Amino acid sequence: MKRTALIVAGIALLALLLVGSAYMAGRLLGLGIGDLGGGDSPKVMIGTGDGPAVEVDWVRSEELPDESPDVAGVYERRQDNSIFVDETEGGFRLAQAEDGSISVTNATGKISEIVVTSETAVHVDVTVEDIDDALAEGVVRQKLEPGTVEEIGDLSFVRAWGEMRGDRLIASVLVYNRPPVISR
Repeated sequence: MKRTALIVAGIALLALLLVGSAYMAGRLLGLGIGDLGGGDSPKVMIGTGDGPAVEVDWVRSEELPDESPDVAGVYERRQDNSIFVDETEGGFRLAQAEDGSISVTNATGKISEIVVTSETAVHVDVTVEDIDDALAEGVVRQKLEPGTVEEIGDLSFVRAWGEMRGDRLIASVLVYNRPPVISR
């Protein structure tokens, strides 16, 4: 029982931290913060579900555009130079069923195509790797590293900025989170 609680708590924390932009973090937690691209560091609440939430300052990575992503959702599939995502409402929320399976609870069913070109800046969000220090300081600084589309997989959260051409987004910037690792 304790192990299951720790797994669920870990998943909950990971799900909260996978939200790479302050806008998504605010929407995920239902704070109604709005677009948090610029200006002062917004306050967000981070909690694991088994203790009190901690209020921290969220500092968005300078590599990202100031506006909200044009497309944000959970990875569905990849075909050639396109990544298909199931758009989500209010960030990225995971739930674990009794049988241990993990699912995204707020996917809309609207599939969007993101085209990745040789000009697309692809980043992986690694903020979660330094989260203990960040929470102790009261400031979470979003940390990005160069990424590859080959690393994006099931339960990866993808955000992209670019130019809409018809029903496709030609991405100039793409950020993803690695799929969560769940051990039993």
